[in-house]
Amino acid sequence: MVTAFSCSLALAQNLIRVNNNGYDPDYTTLAAAVAAATAGDTIYVEGSVIEYAGGNIAKKITVIGPGYFLSENPSTQATKIDAKFSSDISFITGSAGSTIMGCHLASVGVKASNISIRRNLIDGNILIGAAVSNISILQNCGNSILAGDYDKPMTNSVISNNFLYQISAASSSGSMVITNNILLSNISVYNSNIQNNIVAYSYGGIAESTGNNISYNLMAIAGTNSNHNQYSVDMTAVFVDFNGVNHSYDGKWQLAEGSVAKGAGSGGVDCGLFGGSTPYVLSGIPDLPHIYEADIPATANTGSSFGISIKVKSGN
Repeated sequence: MVTAFSCSLALAQNLIRVNNNGYDPDYTTLAAAVAAATAGDTIYVEGSVIEYAGGNIAKKITVIGPGYFLSENPSTQATKIDAKFSSDISFITGSAGSTIMGCHLASVGVKASNISIRRNLIDGNILIGAAVSNISILQNCGNSILAGDYDKPMTNSVISNNFLYQISAASSSGSMVITNNILLSNISVYNSNIQNNIVAYSYGGIAESTGNNISYNLMAIAGTNSNHNQYSVDMTAVFVDFNGVNHSYDGKWQLAEGSVAKGAGSGGVDCGLFGGSTPYVLSGIPDLPHIYEADIPATANTGSSFGISIKVKSGN
């Protein structure tokens, strides 16, 4: 079997493989891999048709999956199976400095600071369950980010280049940078910088909460254009495939030729997922070298040679 990580395993030390299909893994569950890991280790969770269980993470580790929508976008992985979790993953005390990327998650709990959630497909929500800071939520395709309890604020954090339903945070939250996201519903936060986002449906918008700097956003909802925000925008003309007929679920949010979102952001950047300094990556492919095509004979004769052809892309 060729795994999506074959060419990346030699790039770092303290690597742990998780595979519940029996392909000679180090461990078959995330819980066992986390228990065996030491701070700074990297856990590769390989694609499987059998869903993985989630659990708590209380160590500084990096968890990497192969990505998602792997059969919908070109040049993703040679094996088109994601690493899907059937239950929540929660970063608790002791996990500060951890990263998770390239996974298909049920939902994510955040109860520690300095956590990076990048390039994941999240069926449920990112739930802030403690007073935390320096949370980086980048390039995900998910549901909602909820930091709704007044005693559990999220501060000094970045939420950028995600596709989400909504972002909501309590009035005690703040100093957040919320840029280049696409949202179906609304942004309701406080004391934050909100720029270059697109709110794609007319039932959602950006709440005029206390202390926010709201500028250079595009919204379908009716309103009066001001502070470089544009209202009543026809979203069918913004995106290459707003109704999702000819593109993948995440690919349809690319900007159409001549889109009003092009160059409409602060400093002349594009609004939406694919603009700014951390543009969204289709299928959440981790920023590691990966095999996206492999041609390997199914059988071979003993003592004779056979050809193998693989195509590799560098991470981005």
